[in-house]
Amino acid sequence: MAQLPGVTLRPAQDGDLSQIVNLDRLAFSPLSSNEEIERDWFHGAIALPGRKLFLAVDDTTGQGVGGYAQIDFDIWFEGQTFPAMGLAAVAVAPHRRGQRVARLMLEHALKIGKEQHLPLMTLYPFQHGFYRKLGWAWVERTYQYRVSTHHIPAFKERTNILPYNPSQQQALQSVYEKAAAQHNGWFQRRPWQWEDKLKTGNGREIYSYSEAGELQGYLILQFAYLEPPYKVLAVVVQEWIALTASAYRGILGFLGSLRDQVSTVVWNTFPEDIFPHLLKEQRRDPALPSTSFEFGITHRFGEIGGGFMWRLVDLERAFELRSIRPGATFALSFQVTDPVFGERAIAAEFANNRIINLKESPVNTLKTSIEHLTELFFGVRRATDLLWMGEIEYEGDPTLLQKLDTAWQATPPFCWDFF
Repeated sequence: MAQLPGVTLRPAQDGDLSQIVNLDRLAFSPLSSNEEIERDWFHGAIALPGRKLFLAVDDTTGQGVGGYAQIDFDIWFEGQTFPAMGLAAVAVAPHRRGQRVARLMLEHALKIGKEQHLPLMTLYPFQHGFYRKLGWAWVERTYQYRVSTHHIPAFKERTNILPYNPSQQQALQSVYEKAAAQHNGWFQRRPWQWEDKLKTGNGREIYSYSEAGELQGYLILQFAYLEPPYKVLAVVVQEWIALTASAYRGILGFLGSLRDQVSTVVWNTFPEDIFPHLLKEQRRDPALPSTSFEFGITHRFGEIGGGFMWRLVDLERAFELRSIRPGATFALSFQVTDPVFGERAIAAEFANNRIINLKESPVNTLKTSIEHLTELFFGVRRATDLLWMGEIEYEGDPTLLQKLDTAWQATPPFCWDFF
């Protein structure tokens, strides 16, 4: 694992900046210049807060052929935080693609994560299928609605929306933290993340909602012309937080009040959001080019985005951290197929809202891939459905799978942050 003849993977050094910049340009933004990438992505330095860079070097030429970043996160899930590692900027030189350089870097990250006893690793994939081969599971759905400002109710609470003032930063961060603790997948943000999040300019604006001098919500948006160029000015909602129903109505009412300037609101959100139920019309903004829905007398309305992937790493640590729903006590053995770490086994008792790791294996055994175990663990899929589809195997009392579904029931993760 984590070896490739002729290639050495090592921590990046100050003198490697130009090579890493070039790798990232070729992989992610080939029409940009190296100078633009270095300025905008790296601020002229290798050392960036909260992240470690690694460079894969060709032993013969001494040139970098790949690079990636490890980012330290804490992620909220079921009312507590999970320490996690995010993988970003996995870049391979064009002439070395398809030669296992990316796999070398990913296995290297997994090895470090396991040594650090991290329960979780996360990434945004360029292709879900590529990372699925190494055990990552797709766990995030993002819903996006492109609706007319005329179809958003003019809630009276909109008058409590004002432009964000930097003096409100502490209060705004407090609003986020309160909301994050109640959602699955949100980051416990660090100062460097807030620095990027609260930047304005070039059409990016922040508005806050307050009542009786108390900030209760905020909205981060981007004015933009939609692509391809429809010549329709839109507001793209990049993040919204509302601690109260009044704050939620205020945000929507404010967006609706832009109708004389803006035709379309692009509302990004999580699947459980009540947003579509509050609109006057459940349909795409008619000002946009019409496209058929191909299913009877139905208006096109929203789209689903396939977001980040998660992967369990240290199973024992993850099981110890995971709170569960109340229910009858039961025990299960998990036999896990892992394409990186090989066959793994863990036995657990589910009792008193927690999971207890056992030394002896119960007779009831669930056989699964690490991908499907990750989906089950984070409430994305149910064991009874996976068994029905033949994606897992099970030996023992069939009612225990229903108990497992109850124990691991959770709202699937969603996150506002990208990395």
